[in-house]
Amino acid sequence: MRYGKLLLGAAAAFAAIAIARPAVAQDRPSYELAAIEVSVMHNSLHQQAMELYEFPERWMEAGDLHKQAAESLRKNAAGQYFGFSRAALLYFHAGEFDDARRSMEKAAHVAEATGDVLTAANAYVDAAFIAIAEGFAGKKREFVAEARDLAGSELLTLDQREQVIRRIEGAPAGAASVRAALNQRFGEIATLAAAAG
Repeated sequence: MRYGKLLLGAAAAFAAIAIARPAVAQDRPSYELAAIEVSVMHNSLHQQAMELYEFPERWMEAGDLHKQAAESLRKNAAGQYFGFSRAALLYFHAGEFDDARRSMEKAAHVAEATGDVLTAANAYVDAAFIAIAEGFAGKKREFVAEARDLAGSELLTLDQREQVIRRIEGAPAGAASVRAALNQRFGEIATLAAAAG
């Protein structure tokens, strides 16, 4: 009888832990977008795009393929982040700042919608940087405000919050320094081409 009570007690404790777990999980981002990136890259459109990385004259086309792959998914599917952010990077390096800014903004929206607050905040900072290169001060202010708002989230650690603020406060002044900042964050296209090969 005593053994039976111990088993019942243990079962009840286990059940309480199992019930409590989902509540804890809800406090974390719904998706880890970086982990999803590996499977997303196997999409044939992404593969076609990555084959063009070695040819600077075709970066716009590669960006279009990444964007098309993202748009082929349902709205705010986690896999869209990779397509939009990679398209933004390629458009930027191709000199198409307007397309780059719009794509990075879409990437930020996807990250925010999927619950990855840190990725969303950083994507808004990236979009602000592209707006600086574009000379679009209004959009820069809008994206910085979005990034600051997300940086204040309770879902971020103090270190993560400070990382976002440091990026905002160290904003580049022009296109050349934006290029350097994006290369530091994502890697140069040549490096990405080597990784894709």
